[in-house]
Amino acid sequence: MKFTNRAKLKEILIIERNNYESQSSIIKRIYTLLCQDRDYYVYKYIKQLRHTEYYAERKKKNRLMYLPYIFHKNKKNRLGRNLGIDMGEGAFDQGLYIAHTGIIVGSSKIGKNCKLHGQNCIGSGAIIGDNCELWVGAKVIGPAKLANNITVAAGAVVIDSFDEPNITIAGVPAKKIKTNI
Repeated sequence: MKFTNRAKLKEILIIERNNYESQSSIIKRIYTLLCQDRDYYVYKYIKQLRHTEYYAERKKKNRLMYLPYIFHKNKKNRLGRNLGIDMGEGAFDQGLYIAHTGIIVGSSKIGKNCKLHGQNCIGSGAIIGDNCELWVGAKVIGPAKLANNITVAAGAVVIDSFDEPNITIAGVPAKKIKTNI
């Protein structure tokens, strides 16, 4: 994701925070903060990921931005090791939601509003469209391309490209099983 300015960073962080807090009351927010449950740490990881991406862009123009880049990357990597998440900068567009951990993402390009439900692996070279959802244990291996609005069922292994939008794919190797309405 390319950040043009700090306002864009704040806008994306608000969108992603709302993924975790959209239906919650102020009491639930306070409870989440005090108990520091999984959602608290996952959002914290996403926040550090976005700051790392922001400063990665900034350091290209200003060498002083290496210091905040290293600071945020270090925090992201430490949180990632504790959560079981390993992903580089720039793979995800805005709206990332991680329901459960155990996620590995290689150098790939993933569109807006991606939902990862845990134990997912997205290999290098994968291109995934907007509003895609990977259920528990779903893998996208190699240079596979997925169109917009595709649901990858639990345990599916995607090795081929799927250009048709609004479908559900499942199986090993993954095949189209239905068209989403």
